[in-house]
Amino acid sequence: MLLLLLFLLIALVISYAIVCRYRFSKLLQTPIHNPIDTSHRQSRVVIVGSGICGITAAKTFVQYDYTHITILEASNEIGGVWRSDQYEGASLQGPYWMYQFADFPWPRDLVKGTISPGKAAVQEYIRRYAEKYNVFSNVDIKYQCSVKTAVRDTECNNCWMLHIAESDEIIEADILIMAIGNNSSSPIIPRIPNENNYRGQIFHSSEIGNGDILKSARNIAIVGGSKSAFDIGQMQPHKTTLIMRTPHYWTPRWLLLLPFFDRIAYGLFRGYRVNKSDRSLLIRMLDEIFMPLVAVGINRPDSLSFLDDIMNGGGLHVCTTSTQYWNTRLWKLETSQPKEFTANGLLLENGKQIEADVVVWGTGFQPTRAFKEIFEAIELQDTLNDGLYLYKYIYHPKLPNVYFLGFRDPSLNMPSNASVQSLWAMFCAAGIVQLPNLNDMEKMISTRQQNTRKLFPFSHRRAYYDYFLAGESSCDYTYTIDLLRDCKGVFDKRVASFWCHAASIWSSGSAFGAIFGAEIISDDESNAATATATATDSTSLL
Repeated sequence: MLLLLLFLLIALVISYAIVCRYRFSKLLQTPIHNPIDTSHRQSRVVIVGSGICGITAAKTFVQYDYTHITILEASNEIGGVWRSDQYEGASLQGPYWMYQFADFPWPRDLVKGTISPGKAAVQEYIRRYAEKYNVFSNVDIKYQCSVKTAVRDTECNNCWMLHIAESDEIIEADILIMAIGNNSSSPIIPRIPNENNYRGQIFHSSEIGNGDILKSARNIAIVGGSKSAFDIGQMQPHKTTLIMRTPHYWTPRWLLLLPFFDRIAYGLFRGYRVNKSDRSLLIRMLDEIFMPLVAVGINRPDSLSFLDDIMNGGGLHVCTTSTQYWNTRLWKLETSQPKEFTANGLLLENGKQIEADVVVWGTGFQPTRAFKEIFEAIELQDTLNDGLYLYKYIYHPKLPNVYFLGFRDPSLNMPSNASVQSLWAMFCAAGIVQLPNLNDMEKMISTRQQNTRKLFPFSHRRAYYDYFLAGESSCDYTYTIDLLRDCKGVFDKRVASFWCHAASIWSSGSAFGAIFGAEIISDDESNAATATATATDSTSLL
C-alpha cells in the first residue's frame, strides 16, 4: 500500500512537471495575440550584446512583428560569455535542464555524455535557438560594434544616439536594450605595488583562452575563489597555487538535483539576515549544520554559515564533477591576498612568498563600469561600486526607453528568466506595462538600495541578488510572476500560487520539473519543435 502511494505521488509530480513546462513553453513560443499597435512595431530597437539575454530579446521582438531590430555585438560571434574565446573548460555549473529555454529544450546531441555542457555546446544551443525563431533572418547583427556613449537627442523624438567606438558611426534607437550582462564588462585587475619589477606574465581569467599560455609555465598563481579561478585551476592543477582571501564551500552538484531544490534554496536565502541572531532556528539549522555537512569545501571557511559564505563570496559555487574535485587536491592553497609583486612571484599579506612565472587574476568583472562610460552624461546613482539599482531589475527612471536584461543574480535559470524580462521590456516600451511616476520609482529604488546596503555585505554585484529581501514583492522569488502580472490584458489575469505557477517553475529552475519535462516532451531538436506545435492556440495559458 505504501509503495502504491509512493508510486502515485511520483506519477502526480511527473504529470505536474510536464504540464508546467508545456504551459510556460507555449506562452513563450507563440504570442496569444499581438496587442502592440503598428506604430510601436515600427520603432527602431537596438540590442547591445548577443549573449543569452540579447538573443532572447531579439527573438521576443521578432515574434511580436517588430521590423527594425539591430544587435550590436562587440566581438565577431554571438554567445556572450560562451564565445569561442572564453577560457577552455568553461561550462555550466549545474545540470543543463536548469539552464534551458522553456520553449526550446536542449537538443540531445549537445548534451550526450554530459549534464553540464561546455562553452561550445552552450554557444551552439543559443545559435540553434536563434535559428529556430528566425532571429538571423529578421535582425541586423552588426559584429565588432561596441557602444562608446549613448546620448538622448531631442531632435529625433528623444531617441538614443549611440556612438560606435570602432567606426565612429551614429546609430539611432527608439528602444535600447542593454544585454551585456554581469560578466561582459570591464575585468577587475587589482593594482598592487612592484608590478613593473615582476619578470613573469600577468593575465586576467578572460584572457586565458585555450590554456596554451599556461602549458609552458613552471608555477602558476591564481588569485580568486570564483568559478573562473576554479576552472582555470583545472588546466594545470599540479603547477597551481590558488590564493583566495576567503575559503568557500563548494556545493556538490547532486544537491541541485533534489526535488524542488529551487524552492528550498529560495526559502533558505529569504531567511538570511546579516546578524545570525535575527535568523530563525530552522534557517540556522539548515545553514550551519545541514549545508556544511554536504558541502565539499576544498578549504573550508572558518564560519559554519553557508549563507554567509555565499553572500561574502558573491554567489553559489558548484563542484561539477568528481574529477574536478580531486584535481583541487593537487593545488597549493593559500588563504590570504597579494600584498605586492616580487621579481619571481607574489608576496602575500600573511608574509609568504609564492613563486610563479604566471599570475592569473580570477577576480571577476566590474559589472557597472561600462555604464559609467556609456551614460557618462547622466548621474545614475551615488556610486556604482555595488551594482546598478533598477526598478524590477530592468528599468532606471533616468534612462527612458532603456531596459537592462540579465541584471538579476543568481537566477537559477537565466534563459527563461531573460524570456520573461524581454516580454516585460517590450510591453513596457509599447505602453502596456504601466510604470509608476518617476518620483515614486526613485523612492522605491532608493528604499531598496538602503535596505540592501544595510542587510547585505559589500559585493560588486550586491544590487543584483537582493531580491531575497523579505517583504519586497518585486524582490521576491515570485519575480517572474510579478513581471507577467504587469502585462495587463496580455495574459490571463488569474495568477496561480508560487508552488504551481508555470513561470515560477521555470524562471527559478525547478530541477524536478525540468528533468522530467525535458526527457518526456522532447527527444531531440525536431521533436522539440513539433511537441509544442499541436497545443491549444488562443486559450489562456496562465
